[in-house]
Amino acid sequence: MECYQCIQAGITREAAGLCHHCSAALCLEHICAVEDPITLSHVMAPSVVLAKRARVLLCSICKAALEQPCAEEMVFGNVAR
Repeated sequence: MECYQCIQAGITREAAGLCHHCSAALCLEHICAVEDPITLSHVMAPSVVLAKRARVLLCSICKAALEQPCAEEMVFGNVAR
């Protein structure tokens, strides 16, 4: 399998993984590994965020889309970073 972003640029590189969000094949240059918090939800108790985080592979497009501030945060000036 070949990297989707490389193919778009006219280059051929072997893919090393898939984007978790859009499933595009990605090479080591284009893959972004991010940490994803694991949350336990209970019916009668507040949610708990566990200490260890999971690894998620994303392409740069999906990573940017998932990290953008929501409209409500932008309206009230509370951009979380």
